Amino acid sequence: MVTGGSRGIGREVALQAAAKGARVGLVARSRPDLEAVLQEIGGRGAVATADVADRAQTEEALASLASELGPVDILVNNAGIGSYGRVADVTVEEFENVMRVNYFSCVYATKAVLPSMLERRHGHIVNVASIAGRIGPPMEAAYAASKFAMVGFTEALAFEVAPHGIGVSMVNPGPVETEFFDTRGHAYEGGYPKPVPAKRVADSVIEVVESNGLERVIPRALRPAVVFRHMAPPIYKRGTARVMAKQIQK
Repeated sequence: MVTGGSRGIGREVALQAAAKGARVGLVARSRPDLEAVLQEIGGRGAVATADVADRAQTEEALASLASELGPVDILVNNAGIGSYGRVADVTVEEFENVMRVNYFSCVYATKAVLPSMLERRHGHIVNVASIAGRIGPPMEAAYAASKFAMVGFTEALAFEVAPHGIGVSMVNPGPVETEFFDTRGHAYEGGYPKPVPAKRVADSVIEVVESNGLERVIPRALRPAVVFRHMAPPIYKRGTARVMAKQIQK
């Protein structure tokens, strides 16, 4: 089951999962886009439309797909949106919407499939978070807050359900070659790291399921930044201040 399965990372996950023999349930808002992905994977699955920020719609979509395809073995919480701007300028409503789409959709979907997984003592949940869930980038407070919430949720859930035979993982990409930046209304301006293909992120989603790993950071070059954030805060602070100064100049 893949939320945000109509394009980008979600589409790539669907392609790879189907190639491995899985039947794939796809959830997004656009039925034509979902149908196109379903056709790409040879009809190996089913689709359901939902605004994942709406709990009732999400639960209904997942229940519909489960009734058609059977109990969910793997859930990939991939749906998400971006936000860019100073905290002083971003509206409270935007903060709330980003949190609903990015974080609460993850909670809604997880809660919908978890009882069956616990009963069967089988399953895996992958949350596609972000490097912004490990490091709070300037001008992205709303987005980072939602991804930090996903990271905390993932870590806590992983320890809770491991004794029941259920795996929980997160994939934390940096910039990705998708429509994400266009949709949020502000292009990616960083020179480093360069955006990675969506397929590369999907590779990591498949990998963490097969290896039962807790976390992957994509690209690997961003991993030291996470270490500096926690082990050498002064270095992290100075580096972030320089990035902020460049963004203000632009």
